[in-house]
Amino acid sequence: MPGEADFIDLLPDPELRSDRLLLGIRHFDEPFLLTVSLSQGLGSSDLWLDRGRAGKARLAEFRRIGDRVLFAVRNKHFLTSGDEAAVRAGDESFALSVVWSGPVLREEDGAVVVDATGLVVADHDRVAEHLHAHEQGDYTIDGSASLPLVADSRTGPRAVRLPALLTFRGPGRGRAVQAVAADPRALTVVQQLNLMRLPATPLPVRRYHPASGGYGIGYADHGLVGRAGTQVRFQPRFRAEPGGDPIVFQVDPAVPEPFRSAVVEGGNWWQRAFARIGLPDAYRVEPGGAGFDPYEPGVNGVVWVHRAGRGWSLGQGLTDPRTGEILHARVRLGSQRVEQVRALGESLLAPYGRQDEAERLAAVEELVLARLRQLAAHEIGHALGFMHNFAGSGHSEPSVMDYPHARIRVTEEGDLDLSAAYGTELGPWDHYLVAHAYGRFGEGEGSTEEDTALAALRREAAEAGLTYVSDEDAQGPHAAHADAVPWVSGSDALQSLETMLRVRRIALDGFSAGVLPPDRQTGELEERAALLHLLHRHEVAAVARLVGGVRYAYGLAGEAGRGTEAVDAATQHTALTRLAELLRAEQLALPHAVLDTLTPPAIRYGRTEQYLDTGAGRIFDPFEAVRTATALVTERLLDPARLNRVAWQHTADPEVPGVADIVDALVATTWRRSDPVPGELPGGAAVQHAADWTLLNHLLTLLDDTTLHTPVRMSLRGAVRRLATELRCQGDEQAREAGELIRAFLADPGSVRLDPLPRVPPGAPN
Repeated sequence: MPGEADFIDLLPDPELRSDRLLLGIRHFDEPFLLTVSLSQGLGSSDLWLDRGRAGKARLAEFRRIGDRVLFAVRNKHFLTSGDEAAVRAGDESFALSVVWSGPVLREEDGAVVVDATGLVVADHDRVAEHLHAHEQGDYTIDGSASLPLVADSRTGPRAVRLPALLTFRGPGRGRAVQAVAADPRALTVVQQLNLMRLPATPLPVRRYHPASGGYGIGYADHGLVGRAGTQVRFQPRFRAEPGGDPIVFQVDPAVPEPFRSAVVEGGNWWQRAFARIGLPDAYRVEPGGAGFDPYEPGVNGVVWVHRAGRGWSLGQGLTDPRTGEILHARVRLGSQRVEQVRALGESLLAPYGRQDEAERLAAVEELVLARLRQLAAHEIGHALGFMHNFAGSGHSEPSVMDYPHARIRVTEEGDLDLSAAYGTELGPWDHYLVAHAYGRFGEGEGSTEEDTALAALRREAAEAGLTYVSDEDAQGPHAAHADAVPWVSGSDALQSLETMLRVRRIALDGFSAGVLPPDRQTGELEERAALLHLLHRHEVAAVARLVGGVRYAYGLAGEAGRGTEAVDAATQHTALTRLAELLRAEQLALPHAVLDTLTPPAIRYGRTEQYLDTGAGRIFDPFEAVRTATALVTERLLDPARLNRVAWQHTADPEVPGVADIVDALVATTWRRSDPVPGELPGGAAVQHAADWTLLNHLLTLLDDTTLHTPVRMSLRGAVRRLATELRCQGDEQAREAGELIRAFLADPGSVRLDPLPRVPPGAPN
């Protein structure tokens, strides 16, 4: 018989059926956490349905009504405090979701026995919805090929785990499922349904502050109406106390050496921060043993995940919605990161076939290990409750919570040095994160003394120049903060661009078959060439952010703040001029070292999304390479949100470049270029013409963008009209054709066929 201490009883089937799950329910009307994991995924970087995936947590409970048992899910973002009447009003104001019900089979030993097969053989992780949203088609669970994995189910005093094999039937025509599934019409995963009791003694809460660097989780408490705002937010954190149970992360034994040791080492960087706040034994990372089970509730696992294609790693924590306490965490490390970083190192150093091949390969291997150390610290940082800080590379010592690109040094001899590509310890911001989340202050959590101490920590961080800018403010089409761009290689955007351009030129001029292991087919050289050709992409993004860029800080209304400030006019003009110079043929043309080396992929091989597109049949297309490098600049500078910001800033300060200034700067190095293109440049004037037309297509395409404010669109239209008048009067045939094209487009856009904007291969994660 199951022990009385078990949360839920797992009962043998009297008919000895292995496809039926019988549960004995003892706790009714008691909220618990419902989480869903995948222990067998699809393996596609495009779909994120990975091994180790953890879905969003929900509050759930069993209810009994007569001879039926209901499984009800509650939205954990609406919790009401107060007296019995207030709590009842909150409970009755928001709908429950009854996701399953079943008849009571019998009662025995104080437990209500139900057949829970239908409960676990259900799409709790919304896999079908996810596939539809990612344009893979409409899938539904095939009941005949789905069943509970009764033998693998586990129960205990605090939690029960109920795995099920789920098969989804669908059309199988989606590109992503076709790339990974044995039969894309039948996708089989293993779902882990976890029911976890909430802690009997809640952790004292630590109120969330926007400048804390932590995740702000919480709920709406309508019991506070009339007394305070209804939004309640906490700092998520583990329970870390002197003499208490330590926070232990176990690393998947599937991670091979020497990578596993690198992950353990990087993860343990956080020990120093805990020691600094007086908790030297509160945290550690260790290798998982033979019985490593990341799906066991309470185990903090670092899981090794394989995927097809370039994909992300992830750190997540399961929290008590009442307090923000992290109950357990899971980190997913994508194994393909090893190959991505190795490809970068090999492309830069071209080690194969050289006299110092062993030395160069050792440098590549150390590059990979250094990146894995930093990656482990980063993702475990998320699991500890910390957000990204995309301004972290600008600190005196970079934060591990930033996205780092390899910092490549050029030696006095003109060689590339990767020995200090990534950080080797926490930065001051990371120590601040731990102190703010896990530090212990005076009278205890929630006290005035604690609030005062935390405010002092934030003030010290700001005075030390530890700028904090997180996700939406740093990446994506609407990001505008000038100090926060992911993957940059230095704190000074303009200087970093110059350094990376020099690195790029050295690597391209030294390009050879030696960038690729000798047993790989030569078609892959094209992928390595694309990587180097676009090596400066992140620095371009950082410099472009200065144009129309702003600076601001997170805080509360009752605190002193400076509001939002525009980047000064001189810096904006410098950034604009420097980016426009990247459209000159000398910056865009690939050298003979590349063009004379490339061959198309061999039979049974093909181009991936990491390759540049080609309009030249099966061979590499130099025109497309020029178009793509041009698009790196134009996509950033001509972003509609940026142009709207630029236009407004220009009205407030005419010294700041306006929309017409951006167009003029770009045209000055393309259509208005006055000096001849060097004759020895591969492609010569054809390279410049390719860039010219790419820019023009982008400008005309932008005129139809509905997100541009009307005055901004009219300003852009005026600049383009003036360009048309100028070009039609020039003696150059290409210029006259461009002028006629603009004139025709402005008169009737439908009469002109514009080229599609070039596709820029993905460059992240690095």
